[in-house]
This record gives sequence, structure tokens and C-alpha cells, in this order.
Amino acid sequence: MKQPTSPADYLSVWFSNYEPSDKLLHTRLAFLMSLLFLYTALAVEKSRTWFSLDLPFDSPIFVNIFILLSILSFSYLGYIYRDNLFNTNANVVITLVCFYIIFKFIEGTINFIFFSANWDVIWVNRRMIAVGPYFTSHGEEIARLWPAVYMMAILLGCGYGSLGEKQKNFLIPFTLFAFCLVLGATYNIRPEGTNSGHYDYTLTLQRLLFTFFLAYASFLFTHRQYKNAEEYEVNFFHQILSAGAVLAFILTLYFLDRTVDGEEGVSPGEWGGLFLNFILASAAIVLGFGVGVILAFGRRSPLPLFSWPSTAIIETVRSGPLVAWLFIAYILLPDVLMPVWDADRVSRTILILSLFSGCYLAEILRGGIQAVPAGQREAALSLGLSDNQTNMLIILPQAVRVTMPAIVSNMIGLWKDTSLIHLLGIHDAFQVAKVLPAQWEFTGLYPEALLFVGMIFWIVSFYLSKISQRIERNLGLRNESGGEMT
Repeated sequence: MKQPTSPADYLSVWFSNYEPSDKLLHTRLAFLMSLLFLYTALAVEKSRTWFSLDLPFDSPIFVNIFILLSILSFSYLGYIYRDNLFNTNANVVITLVCFYIIFKFIEGTINFIFFSANWDVIWVNRRMIAVGPYFTSHGEEIARLWPAVYMMAILLGCGYGSLGEKQKNFLIPFTLFAFCLVLGATYNIRPEGTNSGHYDYTLTLQRLLFTFFLAYASFLFTHRQYKNAEEYEVNFFHQILSAGAVLAFILTLYFLDRTVDGEEGVSPGEWGGLFLNFILASAAIVLGFGVGVILAFGRRSPLPLFSWPSTAIIETVRSGPLVAWLFIAYILLPDVLMPVWDADRVSRTILILSLFSGCYLAEILRGGIQAVPAGQREAALSLGLSDNQTNMLIILPQAVRVTMPAIVSNMIGLWKDTSLIHLLGIHDAFQVAKVLPAQWEFTGLYPEALLFVGMIFWIVSFYLSKISQRIERNLGLRNESGGEMT
């Protein structure tokens, strides 16, 4: 019998070499139980309710008991991974120190989120965070936003329905998301604010339910139509969805700025909140991709007429920080564009974000283009394809496939960079979060407002990263083959 030589070996001997059958499941359950025990201990200590339920005990003894149970659950995580965490004396010390830091961090986070923070600043001002101060003070104009929400619900349902996955992979997460939206729209409505500012939460609830109906119906219909469809049929449908997304963006601008009953629309300068961040990010991503493709092929062109200007633009834009270019858009660009285009602040910001993102994307795509074997171009030209057809149908798809992780990282960075526009005085979500604590009843509540908006940005970025992983899996980027998926 092998003699114990490390702390992990001693643990294995003490616990008879116990190994869980499903280590991932045990990890999740142990972590969840540790969080629940820790939350319960803090609830008892502060004499608060347990998820809105009254606790049957409030003795300090129970505080220590639940903290001990939380530590034991947390320690179980270390035990099931003992071969990696406790295999040497140095790793034992490092693991214990890291576990202590993580445990205290989680304890402080739970204490702040559930017991110390005053989230009324978010509940009362949720409309302002979502759509900005103008739509909040002119509540009758919010009706202009709902057509865009309906179109996005249909596109979302059709997009997920055509992936050919199990229905539960969409229905369960989307139902949880829908529940959170309904809760956010109807919970903690102040009696005096039910219809103030033309906000009727009953009408909002009806519109939300109709939005969810469109998403569910489009998903179920598309899933039924394409679950056994051929790959070329699915690809053609995705092309239609891409065109529909561009059309939806154009229609959104039309509905916002059109004249209704003699009243002028809402100019882009009046937009705000998370809605404005989404508009800026989506427009800059689409336009920036086009700019990146043009600059990438232009820089690789053998003609100086195309390569020199492309190189100059890329190197000039990449040499300066985004903040500097935003101030240029705010201060200098109006004088440059005034004879031709009287652009507002939002339009100029979209122009700068698109150019900045496109220059970085051009270098990413250039690396992917150079990675495509020269034989691909020669074979395409030998088949009679023109240079443009070769670049767009042969070279670019392979370059995008190779550089997909970097492209998505660039898009995530662009989404987060939209928060910088608050420096220009534009009322995006971060600008709104900064001014909310100036209200007399919420004075000084900066952590709550900024943390909430920061979490929204993190959730969207995390969602984009998960989409990226799914695309990589579909393209076969997680194994050595998969080229046929291109």
C-alpha cells in the first residue's frame, strides 16, 4: 500500500479516497449551499428576513452555526479538488489564503447587496436608467420605443429557433429573463407615481407580455420549421435575419424621429439611458465591421492609391485614445461637417466609434487574411471568380472564422467603451447613474447606482462571450478539424 506523501494523500486516506460521481454537479451544489448558509447567517445577525420570509430564530448561536456550515460547504470544494490544491505544502498555504480572501469577499458582497445597500435609488429611477431623462419626463414618447422592442423580440426568437437546439435551452433562460423584466416593470411602484409622467405600469405590463408572446411564437414556429432543415436552408434564413436586423435598426430610427399628429419626433440628442448605449454599440459594430473590411483589404492592396490611405487612417486612429477622439468629435468635427452635414452629438459619436472600432478590426482581419493559404486565391481565380468575388466569398469568410475570438473581443470592448460618452455630457446609463445620487432622498448613494449599471454592462458582455463560444463550436474552432463548417 502506498504511503501518504502529501496533504492530499493524507486527506484521501482519512476519507477513504472518496470521489464524487459527478464532480461538476457537486461543485455547483457545494458553492450554492455555501452561499445560502452565509446569507442565512447574515440575515440572522442583522435580524432581517430570509428572502422576504420571517426567520423563526434570531439567536447569535445560529449565526455561528450557519457560518460554520458555510465554511464546511466551501471546504468541500477544496476537498474534491484536493489533488490540485493540496498536493504540496506551498499549495496548501496558497489555497488556504485564497479561500479566506474569496470567502471574505463573498461575505462582504452578500452583506452589501442584500443588507447594506439602498436599492430604492434604482427602483424609483429605473425608467431613467433604461431610457434616459427625456423619455422619463415625456412619458408619452415612450410609445415610440415599443416597435423596436417588438422587432427585436421576433428577431431573437427566430434566431434561436433556427439553431436546431432543444427547446428548453431557449425557453428556460428566456422565461427567467421575462420574469425579471416583469418584476422590474411592476415591482415597488410608488402610489403617487403610478401614472405620473404618463407612466401606466398596467399598459407597460401588457406591452411586455405581448413582446414575450412574439418571442415565444417566433421561436416555436422557427424551431418547428428548421429543426430538420438542410444547412443551406438555415444559412439562407440567417442571411434574411441579418438583413432584417439592419432593417429593424433603420425602422427604429424612423419611429423615433418621425412626426406624429403634427408633433416632431425625438431627435438623437434627446436619447439616453441603456437604450442609447445599445444603439451606439449596435450601430458602431455594424458600421465598424464594414470599415474594418474595407481598410483590411485596402492595406493589403498592391496599389498605393488604396494601401497608403488605409495605412495612414489605421495608424493615425490607433495611435490615439478613444477619449481623445470622442472630444474631437464633440469639439472639432462639427466645424468639419457643418457645410455638408449638421450632425448631432449622437451621430458624431457613432461616426467616431465606428471608425475607431473599424481600425482595430482591420488589423484583426488583416492577420486572418494573411493566414489564408495563397492556394485559396489561386484556385478561386482559376475558377473564373473576380478579385472582389474572391475576397468576399473565399478569403473573408476564412479570415473571419480564424479571427472570430478576437472579433468578438473587439465587439465586447466597443460595448464597454460606449460608457465613455458620459464625458461629453450625453445622458447614457453611466451619466444617469452619476446624477441619480444628487436627488435629495438618495444623496450619496453612488455605489448602488454605479454598481447596478456596471452589472448590466457585465451581463451583456458575458452574454456576448457565450454567443462567441457557440459560434466557435459551430464553426469547429474547438478542434483541429471543422474546416468544412466554414
